[in-house]
Amino acid sequence: MQNGLLVKINSYIVRNLHFTIIFDKLIFMNKLKYIFFAVITLTLLSCADNSTEPELILSNESLAGNYDITVLNSDIETSTVVANVPVTIANASLVGDTFQVDVVINADGTFSAGGQYRVVSTITPVGSDTITETEIVTFEPASGSYTLNTLENTITFSTQDVSLLEGTFNVIVFNETTFTLNQQVEEVVGDLTVRANVNLSLERK
Repeated sequence: MQNGLLVKINSYIVRNLHFTIIFDKLIFMNKLKYIFFAVITLTLLSCADNSTEPELILSNESLAGNYDITVLNSDIETSTVVANVPVTIANASLVGDTFQVDVVINADGTFSAGGQYRVVSTITPVGSDTITETEIVTFEPASGSYTLNTLENTITFSTQDVSLLEGTFNVIVFNETTFTLNQQVEEVVGDLTVRANVNLSLERK
């Protein structure tokens, strides 16, 4: 994903003199590139609560199965501190569709995910025009492990490769058909702070 969206973000920042007032341009570009890469690779989705299906007890055995991704979105805010005052630098949203992604969750605590989807990215630097672009995101199948915390109602995905699923998510809905997750992310890189709201929903095949 970084080869497409990050190049667009980087190119837009170069053209936008608003950012040079706050930071040295080259330093800011490198930091922003890292932040968006870190946040986007978590990748993210939201789906309506399917209240017509009874909830299941969350366990490795009940979770195991093959899933499709149904909806993907993430809201990202980048801020810094100027004269001891928090200042929002940019807001971004990512919305995915046209999913051709296979997610396999196994009862032994392992998973795999791979495929492609379309993502629409909207980046709005404060005080500047919004840029909206679309691209096809393709990622090779990657495998990893997961851990359930039934007390906290969370699931943590771990992988050695860049994967669609990474980090700890809150389990919002889990039933026979739907597995909906939410993740609140905060990254601090130098003078920049990024907060992201990530929602992920999968549908059992």
